[in-house]
Amino acid sequence: MAANMMTTPKWYEHITNVIIGTTERFNREKGRDDLEYINKRKGSPFGAIGNIIRDVYAATAHAYLFEHNLKKFKQYAYVHGKLVIIGSMGYYEDPPPFFLPANMLNVSRLLFPMIMSDSPQLREFLVRNMDTIANDTEQFIDSYDLNRHMIYNTLLMIEGKQLARLKERSLKVLEYSTPTKWMQKRVDDYHFFLAFAEQDIEAMKQALAPLFIKKNARAAAKETITYFDFFLQPQIVMYAKIASMHGFDLGIDHEIAPRDLIVYDPLPESEYQDMFDFMKQYDLSYPYEYLQDWIDYYTLKTKKLAFAHK
Repeated sequence: MAANMMTTPKWYEHITNVIIGTTERFNREKGRDDLEYINKRKGSPFGAIGNIIRDVYAATAHAYLFEHNLKKFKQYAYVHGKLVIIGSMGYYEDPPPFFLPANMLNVSRLLFPMIMSDSPQLREFLVRNMDTIANDTEQFIDSYDLNRHMIYNTLLMIEGKQLARLKERSLKVLEYSTPTKWMQKRVDDYHFFLAFAEQDIEAMKQALAPLFIKKNARAAAKETITYFDFFLQPQIVMYAKIASMHGFDLGIDHEIAPRDLIVYDPLPESEYQDMFDFMKQYDLSYPYEYLQDWIDYYTLKTKKLAFAHK
């Protein structure tokens, strides 16, 4: 694949070299040094998990872009998604509220791979814990509040049940009399949120249409998903994927939004496997608060990881 409208040839060459180099090292080492810190609970186990997350993120992009292996892409996206959940615990003394942070857009390295994996387990985790992992603020003037607002709207779409609430939240932004520059930049997102809330396929298509224009596509993708936004238009891909989750085919197939990535098609459950033994200790079906045990174990407050006693 050569550089497309999402980037320049120079940046394409640079970022693909980073992805290839990181993936080749990961394939050789499989996180060996980091796993020693995790398994022996020495140094900073959560820092080591963070290193593995970055490597798996690169390998996920590599699986699709260079190996053309959609199954492997989904498997690695699942691994990345679960690692993000358990890895986020390392920066807090308690399982953090709102681990989807306000300094990131809804289309980020946290949510995007989870959604693209097509994993029912990850989808159920997001829906079941949406009021814990994201802030349901009604504020949107400040850029951080707008990020929070967009993240929660995205989870409402994934859930697909509170459509009246999604519509009301979206209209408040679209009808605001003096939109900020940041709000203006995200107007296409809110048109899509509204169209989804109304279950209007044609309106969904119309909302995404401006993002096929080079200038708009690049501007919207800025500061989203480093290893993907140079060849994909991330908002189109992620929103069309969520529509597909709920049975809506937007008919999109474009070099910046390939149909094979968009169609919701989960792998058999047995093909979503935890890559590392330490991942197997936390099941995504567990209540979110069980992650306190995870924190206590890896911060040496307890000698046994005892999810099973709950």
